[in-house]
Amino acid sequence: MQFHSTMARVTGAAALATFLATGVFAQTVEELVAGAREEGELVVLMLHPTDSANRNRLIEAFRAEYDLDINIEWAPTHPTALMARLNAESASGVFSGDVGQGSVDDLWPSVERGYIASVDWSGIFGEALPGIEAAASGVPPEMEGTVLSMFDLVYGLIWNPEFVDESELPVTVADLTDPEWAGRLALNSYHIAPVDYLSYAIGEDETVAIVEGLLANSPILKPGSGAVGAAVSGGEAAVGTGMSYATDLAIARGEPIRFRPFADYTPVLGMKTFVPEFAPHPNAARLFAAWFATRGIEMIGEEEHIGQLANPNSTVGAALLRQIEEAGSTIVSVSSVAQFDQLAETRRIIDAMIANQ
Repeated sequence: MQFHSTMARVTGAAALATFLATGVFAQTVEELVAGAREEGELVVLMLHPTDSANRNRLIEAFRAEYDLDINIEWAPTHPTALMARLNAESASGVFSGDVGQGSVDDLWPSVERGYIASVDWSGIFGEALPGIEAAASGVPPEMEGTVLSMFDLVYGLIWNPEFVDESELPVTVADLTDPEWAGRLALNSYHIAPVDYLSYAIGEDETVAIVEGLLANSPILKPGSGAVGAAVSGGEAAVGTGMSYATDLAIARGEPIRFRPFADYTPVLGMKTFVPEFAPHPNAARLFAAWFATRGIEMIGEEEHIGQLANPNSTVGAALLRQIEEAGSTIVSVSSVAQFDQLAETRRIIDAMIANQ
């Protein structure tokens, strides 16, 4: 339902005056809308959606939803570059954007430093955006009230059907250590991700043992999951580890590549949207982040092949969850900030192993 209310404009304007006088942020949707109108601008730095047409659809739908006539600039920025920029600028108490995205593990240091705004997402938006509670969940307790779910990066096995039949594929992550895959396997040179995330479930020792077996198979190491996918679809390797959404996009381009979850573990990395603590347009930023994480992502998720596993209204997320359940796989994701330190140590060991290859 679109947001049209003269009374809300009056109420929100009064609340904005209170904020300007006291520094207390808006606590209702009406107040945020009024604040956004006064700010008149919004700068979005999220990389997704990657299709500019989908970004434009979201901009127009957001404006229409809240009857906003504001300037919205969308400057897609890779999360890794954004995290570096956020930390560098925020140290001086300023930031040049309003809404960004990053993975849950990359965002924790910024949350810890106070560079990510804390928001009562459910309290403010619970009635207006029913999906907000789910979007705000699924993070360690120390990160609650900061980030919202954009989509889940679901990792599993990828393969080229022109080089290997599905019936011959490895079933578990550890099956990739079988000498049968020597020289036929492509892996991510960055910590052998997503295998490094298994440390959340099985600990450092077992994870390192699996990586040792994988490296013994002389894998083709590529810089990033995208490059691993390209190696598999291009025939350089028969199998590898990769992301479901990237595989779906490659299939849509006509590339010979497929995806399925492993039968033992499915690493899932939460991609989050957030409002910087020093966002220049904080009302518009909070309003857009909440709307995008609920209604917005549902608009473009299927076309972009991204979804939220915890959102029953996410077509892609629901389909992926069914695949994981049918495989009998256990979802592996972070549940405690202490695991971030554990992951860092596991990665240090893995990186040393790669360097000594």
